[in-house]
Amino acid sequence: MTAERSHRLPTLAPLALLGLALVGITAPRADATLPTLHLSALVYDQHLASDGTFSSRERLTQGTARVGEDFSRCTPSSKTTVHCTGSYTLSGGTFSIAGTISNSSDTNRLEVTGGTGRYRGARGSVLTEYNRSGTRAKETITFK
Repeated sequence: MTAERSHRLPTLAPLALLGLALVGITAPRADATLPTLHLSALVYDQHLASDGTFSSRERLTQGTARVGEDFSRCTPSSKTTVHCTGSYTLSGGTFSIAGTISNSSDTNRLEVTGGTGRYRGARGSVLTEYNRSGTRAKETITFK
């Protein structure tokens, strides 16, 4: 080992230890007491692109109170499935969703993949059950 190289090692050692310490740091999880949400959704904006990509926006209510909105975009992934991503904006933060679902079902389940604010680090699922016309839905959001 050269003198120059042995001089650098003591300087790099604390950085290596800091790096090992940072590996163990994770983002805070969502509040463990997040309740299961039972929401109603009204589709108010939807688009179908020529490539089959579909997007929509929904107003969310709980009882008679408006509680937020969601947005989703689904792209064909096979003849029978679409891959969807989206987000919910509710009081206290937002959370993201993603998953692959059937393109012919009125019921689907997507995974909650993270969030901000109250929903930071959130995980769970969203079960959506649309009416026959696809204009309204019941949504059950369960956090793990």
